[in-house]
Formats: sequence, structure tokens, C-alpha cells
Amino acid sequence: MKTSIITSLVIGFLAAVSMATIAQEAVLGPLSNVTEFTIKPGHQMQFREGIKAWKACYEENNGPWTWNLWQKQNGEGTVYVLASTMANWAEMDATDESGKDCQLLAINMINPHIEKAVSHVHRLMPDISNSNPFEGEVIRVQFFKTNSSQGYQMMEVVKEVESIRREAGVSIPGYWYSWQTSDPDSPDYHVVSGYQDFAAMDTPQEGVWESVEKLAGKAKREELQTKFRSSMESSWTSIYKLDKEISRPAN
Repeated sequence: MKTSIITSLVIGFLAAVSMATIAQEAVLGPLSNVTEFTIKPGHQMQFREGIKAWKACYEENNGPWTWNLWQKQNGEGTVYVLASTMANWAEMDATDESGKDCQLLAINMINPHIEKAVSHVHRLMPDISNSNPFEGEVIRVQFFKTNSSQGYQMMEVVKEVESIRREAGVSIPGYWYSWQTSDPDSPDYHVVSGYQDFAAMDTPQEGVWESVEKLAGKAKREELQTKFRSSMESSWTSIYKLDKEISRPAN
């Protein structure tokens, strides 16, 4: 994400984030710059109109930046998540002149309707993720916070599980991310499962542990499942729907 655009959209609202020490994967995936906006009660329409005005201004200035805005479907209040992709950290140094003329729109039409905004950076883990780009409109995101004693085992289990499934010709359905920044309540990892729409969520799908037992046997499933659970402090799930009108996807 271009630094000037972050400033223009959330000036005065972005929470401070601290860098987490995370081991480098063998193959580094792209980074995702993600900001979660909590909208003031009753201000959703004004927020969306502000984003639309800013988007129109940015496109008129031939701005290159692309993003997706997802509305959270569960939990308290009205929450939107702004996500964009960076090839590397160096993109944080870049500036985007196209967005400068639109800053007043953000200050006057977007920021007054935001209660708070929190930003984080995640990195895709390509070796355990679906290799195809996601094009649907609904995602289910499961978050995992590891514990201090056995947390290192979580990714060991995930990698073994996906290896078992891959060797059997089972496609990897989800997209795994490691959190590159964190606060005390942040997860360490999350996995994104995509759906074309809400109706697609009604289609029965074989569970991960069910497929592991079918492919590697009950004993192996119990071993990996126990190891995974012992590495986890907590987990939770949220569902998001893409708001296409205020997004500007790369494709």
C-alpha cells in the first residue's frame, strides 16, 4: 500500500503496531497491508459515500493502487476491512502522487465516520496455500493464537496435513497467512476460505481432519489433531463480504 494513501484514508486514526519476530519461510509470499475500520453507529452510509468520492477522485488522477474492502458479517458494530497487497516491505517507502489531491476528501468525508482503525501486515504462506487467485465475494477467516509452550508445533502440523492431502491429489482450499505485526490480542496465523457467494457456503465440504483420517488413518489423524490443539491458545472465526462498489480490485 502506498504510504500517502494510508495517511489520506486514516489520518489521525491508525493505531500503533509493533513488529513481531517471525521466522522466514523458505518461499516468501506477498505481504497484505490490512486496516480494520470500526464505523461510528449510524454512519455506515456516510462512510461508504466518502469512500466512493475518494475512489472517484483517485481514479480521475490515474492512481495505480488497488484494494478490496470487506464488510464483517459477525460481531459487534459495523466493521470494514481494507486489504491491499505489497510485493515486499520496500513498497512502504513509496509515495503516490495520485492520492495527494484527494486527501481533503478523506479528512472531511471519511475520517469523521470512523470510530477507530487498526492496521496490521500479514504474509501469505504459499507452500501451504491455494496457488490460484481467489475471485469470490465471501470469505471465512479462522484466526489462531498459539500458546507459549507448544505454539511452534502449529505450522509443523499444518505443513504435514497439507503434504498428506497434496500427495493424495487433494487440492489445498485455503490461504494461510502469518502475522508480521501484532498487539497483545492479535492471532499468530489465520486461514482464509473463499466462496463465490453465501449460497456456496451451503455446499457440504469434507473437513480437514476427516480427509486426513481417510488418507492416513485414524491414528495419524489423532496424533496430528492432538498436536495441533496443544499448540493453540485460542481460535475464532469471522465472515466477510466484499463490498464491490467501494473496492478497486487488481483484476
